[in-house]
Amino acid sequence: MSAKDLLIQLFGLPKGEIIFQDYSCALKGLISKYGRIFIAENHICFYANLAGSKTNLVIKLDDIAKLDSKNKSDIDIILKDGRAFCFNGFHDKEQVYNLMNALISGQPLSNQQTFQSTTDSAREDESQIENAEVEIQFLQSGASMDQEMCKFTFSFSQDKFFEFFLADDALVYSIADHRQSEKDTDIQLTKWTPVEDNPQMFQREMKNVIKLTGVPFKDKSRMHKLFTYKKEADKLIYTCTTHTLDVPYGNCFQAEERWEVSQLEDNKCLLKIFASVVFTKSTMMKGTIMSKTMSGLKDDYEKWINNVKIKLEAMAKSQKSQTSNINHEYEDSKKLDDNILSKIMQTSQSQQAKQTISQTQFYQGRKSELLYLLSIFLLIIIMLIQIGILNKQSQKLENLELLVLQLQQR
Repeated sequence: MSAKDLLIQLFGLPKGEIIFQDYSCALKGLISKYGRIFIAENHICFYANLAGSKTNLVIKLDDIAKLDSKNKSDIDIILKDGRAFCFNGFHDKEQVYNLMNALISGQPLSNQQTFQSTTDSAREDESQIENAEVEIQFLQSGASMDQEMCKFTFSFSQDKFFEFFLADDALVYSIADHRQSEKDTDIQLTKWTPVEDNPQMFQREMKNVIKLTGVPFKDKSRMHKLFTYKKEADKLIYTCTTHTLDVPYGNCFQAEERWEVSQLEDNKCLLKIFASVVFTKSTMMKGTIMSKTMSGLKDDYEKWINNVKIKLEAMAKSQKSQTSNINHEYEDSKKLDDNILSKIMQTSQSQQAKQTISQTQFYQGRKSELLYLLSIFLLIIIMLIQIGILNKQSQKLENLELLVLQLQQR
């Protein structure tokens, strides 16, 4: 079956439909889907296959209400029922727009070629050197040969692994942190969102620019990564599909990674990393591409785990320091409390001693006053007794004088 027949079968087009041209591009959305757009005599078709999530879009030319090109990169297709689709990332947007516009408006086509197979050497050479966006073609099942690259055991749970490294606001070392440590630029990382046809799976994408070494006429390249994750009963599955857009033969392959995080006993988890290179086009450079890609992934894993160890050790030291500070603060506080208590006890004892002395002095003073009052009271009694005695003696003298006078008169 020819490539044209495969396309007609894939999109369900009428037999004999003429496919004029196809282009690498992206269907713009919350998560952009990179693939190919095929322009036929009565249809515009788009296909993408990223990490097992397929997009197969067929638009009839008769259903198009408007074709718009507002900026340098986008082509908007607005349908009569109100739906709209935006495509971007074209190598030559004007050529694509002019072809679409001519077909929609019924203008005669000039110098337009029908569908060419990917073995056209001139077109393949151009895409290898000036590849604008990744080309996603029909990946056959079983094309990916997963190779276990490495595995690591972490002393925390599977959920903590996600919080530390994969969450939108990763607490220890995120994918954006790692790309920044590699001096990447123009890093754009979206948030996790549910996959439309699989709510249990989440996806996000990242665009960035990396530095290249050993590539003729190229010192940097744009990258596009599509991430997915889902939590199963016994493990966390995390995948990454990577396209390197500006390297030779970049439209011929994609790198696929799969992380499996399994929960172990004693609150530990095991990370196994698998990687593969999937080819979307046949090329004589397959062996070289696979060797360099796998070597690059291995180097990246080594850098990642080394940086993770540094971050975890720093976090452990920070927590230990905080615990030590808390203990020191507790001890200092306890010493301060003991000193304050000691001073309070000393002050209390001093006040009690002063109070005892004051009470003793008070009692001694009261005793002296009582003794003084008692002495006065005794003196008064003695004086009263003496006065009584004197009164009696005076009365006796008066009686004696009267008796003497009576005797004299006789």
